[in-house]
This record gives sequence, structure tokens and C-alpha cells, in this order.
Amino acid sequence: MRRLLFIVALLILFTIFITKYHFGLWQLVSSRDIKEIANTIAGYGSAAVLVSLFLNTLISVLGILPSIFLTTANTLVFGLYGGFLVSYTGELLGAVITFLLYRWGISSVFKTPSEHWKIFQGISRLPVKRQIYFLAVIRLAPFVPSGLINLLAALAGFPLGVFTIATAMGKLPALLLETYFSYNLLNISQNYLNLGLSILVALLLYRGVKSEYARLKESLK
Repeated sequence: MRRLLFIVALLILFTIFITKYHFGLWQLVSSRDIKEIANTIAGYGSAAVLVSLFLNTLISVLGILPSIFLTTANTLVFGLYGGFLVSYTGELLGAVITFLLYRWGISSVFKTPSEHWKIFQGISRLPVKRQIYFLAVIRLAPFVPSGLINLLAALAGFPLGVFTIATAMGKLPALLLETYFSYNLLNISQNYLNLGLSILVALLLYRGVKSEYARLKESLK
């Protein structure tokens, strides 16, 4: 109970801080104006990386905005490789923090979709290696919202280590592809062939993950 009250207090302080000092920054991300987001992040100078990580974590905890706009802005500010590293770190950090918040009791205000819930319950009974593999597959699935994965993994009682490893594995190819796509889209006049290739890879990945997800559902019946 004390732990839950501590987390709630932190969230209240966090909300006050956002509202008083950085509400404009949150409004900017909500607007999805990539160039303005990039300019604002870059304007923080040496603290730009921390600001980006902060925004990624906030997006993950609140679960109401896609992170693609921030990923693209990170590519503009930090370049292809730096943008990927910042985005990947922010996604992983945000997922772990959200998972911990849900596991510590905040998830009780949410309703759990029955179909996905049965799958997560089934995965939680598997050996650790298979838990990690299937969680990574679900993390790759674009048709399963990231926030829902965090919530259901917490409710199903997955260990933090299993969740973190699976999230790191699942987000790595997804963020690589997302960053590469964003970079080529920003430089489409020079990289239109690479853009087409990234779209093709995304379609193949989608098909493969969808097939593996269907196999997972069937194996857990």
C-alpha cells in the first residue's frame, strides 16, 4: 500500500511539473508538428537527449499518442544513428516505467480485453525463454497497442527481467525500421529507393509477425 501511495504521489508531482513548466512542450508533441518538435528539442542544447527521453516516457505512460512523430523528430535532431539510439532508449525506458506503474496497482482502473488477456495468461505459464520469445513477437505486432502490452504483462505477473528483455528484443527491429523509414522520408528526393525498400521490409515483417501471432494464439488454446 505504501508503495502504491508513493507512486501515486510521484504521478501527481509529475503532472504538476508538466502542467506548470512543460505544458507547452506536451502541447507541441500533441500537435504532431515534427519540425517544431525537433526545433524545440534541439533548443534545449546539451539537455536535448534528456528532454527527448522524458517525452518518450510521458507518451508511454499516458498511452494516448503514437511515438512515430517523436522518432522522426529525433532523427532530425540527432541524425540517423543518434536518433535511433535516443528513440530506442526512450521507448524501452517508457515501457519499463509503465510496466512498473501498472504492476504496482494503477492498472486496477482499466478493463482488460478478454482475448488478449487469455493469451498473456497462457504465455505466463510457459518456460522463461518461450515467455521472452512470445512477448517479443507481440511487442513487434503493430495491431497490438504498446500500452495494452504493458498493462497485460503487468497484470499477468511477468517478472521485470523477462518483460525488459522481451521489450528490448521486440522494439529493436521495430525502432530500426521506424527510424530508417523516417530518415528516408525526410530525405525522399535522395533516398526514394531506400524508402521503398523500407516499406517492403515493413510489409514482410508485418506478414511474418501476423503469422507467428496466429500460431501463438492457436498453440495456447
